[in-house]
Amino acid sequence: MIAGRYLAWVRVLCAALIAATVGFAAPAAPSAASQPDVVRGLQWQIAKLKLDEVHRGSTGQGIVVAVVDSGVDAQHPDLTGQVLQGPDSRATSDVDGRGTGLAGVIAGHGHGAAADGGDSGILGVAPGAKILPIAFAPSVAEVGSPDDMATGIELAVNRGAKVICIARGVQTSERLQFAIDVAVEKDVLIIAPDNSTWPASYPGVMTAIAADRLGEVRVSPATGRSTGLVVPGIELMTTDRAGGYRFADPSVSAAVLAGAAAVVWSANPDAKAAEIMNLLRVTATERGTPGPDTQYGAGELNLLQALKTGVPRAKASPSPSTGGVNAARPGGAVPARSGRPLFDSTDWRRWLVVLPLLLFLVALGFWSYRTARPR
Repeated sequence: MIAGRYLAWVRVLCAALIAATVGFAAPAAPSAASQPDVVRGLQWQIAKLKLDEVHRGSTGQGIVVAVVDSGVDAQHPDLTGQVLQGPDSRATSDVDGRGTGLAGVIAGHGHGAAADGGDSGILGVAPGAKILPIAFAPSVAEVGSPDDMATGIELAVNRGAKVICIARGVQTSERLQFAIDVAVEKDVLIIAPDNSTWPASYPGVMTAIAADRLGEVRVSPATGRSTGLVVPGIELMTTDRAGGYRFADPSVSAAVLAGAAAVVWSANPDAKAAEIMNLLRVTATERGTPGPDTQYGAGELNLLQALKTGVPRAKASPSPSTGGVNAARPGGAVPARSGRPLFDSTDWRRWLVVLPLLLFLVALGFWSYRTARPR
C-alpha cells in the first residue's frame, strides 16, 4: 500500500513536469507575466555575444530593421514602442508568431522594474533599433510567393529600412532578384539564413549560419556558405504572438545577424552597407580551416570586436580655398613640393616661363656692347 502511494506521487510529479515543459515550449506559451526570469535565463545568446558589454557601446539606436515575414505583434510587452506602423493592418497582427519571434531577437527590450527597460523577458541584440513589420505571408503555415516577398522588400526600402531580415525561403523569380538588386544599390543590407536557397543565394545578400551554444553548426546549408557568418541560432528563446514566448527554429539566426548589423551601423552611422558587411566578416573569429570555408563561412560573429574596431573613416582632403601652397596640414606637417624642377628640359612648357627673361638679357647685352664700342 505504501509502495502504491509512492507510485501515485511519482506519477503526479512526472505529469506536472511534462505539462509544464510542453506548455512552455508550445506556441501558446505562458504570458509575459509568468516566469519572466526563466525566459531571460534561457537566452544563452546574451552571454555568447557579450550583449551586456556590447550595449554599453551601442544598442542599434537610429536604425530601422524591416522584418519581412508574417507580421509582428506590436502589443507584446517586450516590444512595446519598438514596432513602427506597417504598410497595412496585417503587419501588426501576426498570425503564426514567426515575425514576432524575429522581432524579439532583433529588438526586444524586455520588461520589469529595471530602469533600463526591464530585466525580464526577451533582450534583443539591438534593443534600441526600430522594427518595421511587413507581412508577405499573412496566413498560418504559408510559405509566401517570391513576388510577394519582392513587394515586401520594396516596401521596406521605400519606408527607410537600413537592414532587412528575411527568414523564409521561397522560389526564385526575376522580380525578386530585381527587388534585391535595387535594395543593394540603395545601400540596404539584406540578411537571410543560409539554409534558404532564395533569397540567400542572390549576390549582395548576407547569410547567417545557425549554431548551437557550443558553436557547432548542425543545419545543412542551401548556399555555398563561404561568405556567411556563424551566429547563435539553435534553441533560441524569443517572443511569440499574444504576449507569449517560444523556441524559434534555426532561421532565427537571420534575426541575430540583423541585430548585430544594426548595432554596428548605429555606431558607424556614415558607413555603407558593404562596409558594415565587411566589418562583421573581417572581425569574425576564425573557425575550421584558415580563411572562408563551406562549414563555418567567414567565421563566427564577434560582435564586440566589430564594435571596437569600427569602420575606418576616410581622411578629409584639405580645402583648396584655405591657405596657400605652404598651408599646414593636420599635425603641423607641411606638404612637400612635387613635380618636376622648374628648369627640367624634358618639359618644354616650363621654358616658356623663362624665355622672356632670356630674350631681355640677350637684348641688354647687345645694347651694352653697342654703346661701349669705340666709334
